[in-house]
This record gives sequence, structure tokens and C-alpha cells, in this order.
Amino acid sequence: MSSHKHNDVFVVKQGDDWAVKKPHSERASALLPTQAEAIARAKELAGQGEIHIQGRDGKFKPNK
Repeated sequence: MSSHKHNDVFVVKQGDDWAVKKPHSERASALLPTQAEAIARAKELAGQGEIHIQGRDGKFKPNK
């Protein structure tokens, strides 16, 4: 996550939930039960930044 902009947002699996995190943050901005809810929250937080979504397989998908 070192080359990401401050307003980028990551959606990552955290236990049974999905976390919405900013680069270099220790804690999640939000912890939600579904990936879809986490993506919606990430869109609210990202502004002009990019959203990086981790798949259920643990890999990040290319941004479209």
C-alpha cells in the first residue's frame, strides 16, 4: 500500500466481516458484514481516490 494516494480506499476481508481502510491506517474506517456494503461505504469515503477491492480469494482485482 506504499504508493497509494491518501484518498485511496481499500476493501479487505477481516475475519467474517469486510473492512474499509485508508492506506497506512491501523484501524478500519468501517467494518461491515458484506462486501457490497463495504464497497458502498468505500465509494462514499474515496471521493476522487481509487477503491481497491480484495476478492474472496484474497487477491486484489484490477480497478475498472
